Amino acid sequence: MTAGTAELYLFDALAWRLARAQPGIRQGAHRGRMRGAGEAFADVAGLLAHPDPRRLDVRRSITDPFGGFFVRRFERHTDLVLHLLLDASGSLAAGASSDRQGLAALLAGGLAQAARRGGDRFAMQAIGGGAVLAEQDPSRRAGLGDEIRQTVEALTPTGHDPEGLIRAAEVLPQSRVLVVLISDFDLSADELERLLGALSPRPVLPIWLRDTAIENPSGAFGLVETRDPESGRRRTVLATRKWAARQIAAGEDHRQSLRKVFASHGLRAIEITDSIDMNMLIAELDEAPL
Repeated sequence: MTAGTAELYLFDALAWRLARAQPGIRQGAHRGRMRGAGEAFADVAGLLAHPDPRRLDVRRSITDPFGGFFVRRFERHTDLVLHLLLDASGSLAAGASSDRQGLAALLAGGLAQAARRGGDRFAMQAIGGGAVLAEQDPSRRAGLGDEIRQTVEALTPTGHDPEGLIRAAEVLPQSRVLVVLISDFDLSADELERLLGALSPRPVLPIWLRDTAIENPSGAFGLVETRDPESGRRRTVLATRKWAARQIAAGEDHRQSLRKVFASHGLRAIEITDSIDMNMLIAELDEAPL
């Protein structure tokens, strides 16, 4: 077992549960809309409509004033597709205190591993600018986690236009899917609003890759390239301490504006800063509004 493969097994403790029951007949770990054999009681129904005398509800039947017979019905659990939508725009390769592309690769591989262990299928699209840089159809095959990690590590992030992500979001299935959106969210509030609107009404888990050194420039004298979060324009500026202080304040204001957009869609991004804390990730995923 390689060191990379061993790291992926740390994600086996991850689990996700959707609030709404899902359609589908494939056996899995999530609440299904179909009724049949299962552990979770759903309701009672007339024997004539659901002729299964093995599940006769004796108490309900003998107390029925009209002499009807009733059977107990149970939720039949189903599977889903964990669909990773990866923002592989050029900023993913930018890192100062972290390797954000490496973190994205580890997360992608770990989620594929966890999906398979949990009985779900895993799919992925990595979008850079307007191009699909990598794609994986829904699968549960052995070794997929390691393949996905290597695929993301080998990507060449490109572009910064979110239109490709928005187009990919619009055509995703709307049922039996959980969309995990991994990005550094180098987007304006309006761009994020459009992206989340395209993903609605699907359940979405945003994972935000942050880098403290990028967010807190040192202010060392020299030329640096920046991107205006509102206009998307990139420009070269002369860095000074005052410029750095303004950047730090503007960056925090911008992150707060993005958090408000998430909240308006009933979402809360899991923010990963510089490195992955597995205990934090497990706790955040457990509390995620899905």
